[in-house]
Amino acid sequence: MKENYVMPAQLDSWDYVRIQAQLDLQCKRCGTCCIDTDPIDLFPKDIRRIASFLNITEEKAIQEYTIPHPTISDHLAMKHSLPCGFYDLMKKRCNIYPARPTVCRCCPFLSPEQLGLQGIKLYRDCPASKEGYERIQKNVNSLKNPDQRTRKKLEKEFSKLLQIK
Repeated sequence: MKENYVMPAQLDSWDYVRIQAQLDLQCKRCGTCCIDTDPIDLFPKDIRRIASFLNITEEKAIQEYTIPHPTISDHLAMKHSLPCGFYDLMKKRCNIYPARPTVCRCCPFLSPEQLGLQGIKLYRDCPASKEGYERIQKNVNSLKNPDQRTRKKLEKEFSKLLQIK
């Protein structure tokens, strides 16, 4: 299984806007992304986090919670993803939130399909997506061209979000 969700060597101007939008995101805990996302991609570090959080071996986590990814060879996906097997519908919360997969940490603004876009894709079904973008809209131009200090801060926050370091 390949580890392929890493910080790009160079972020473009819209990536900085997306990072800030993601940091400002105020999730409404509606569960839309937890209920509708299929497949939920998993990377080796996701398996390690989930196994550690559940106090089980990585092998057991793979056996219990994953399937081969339906479209990407050498990758895994969450076994139950409609809804996610870790989403509690009654309590409207993720039961493994501190160990949630990378794609969950990056939803909606930093998902792999967003990186490199010239703009930001808003997710119609995510109420926090539109609100998050509206909150940063007045600062879009300065975020697209951040000074060195802001650039470093955003890159550090992005790295922490992805748990690269």
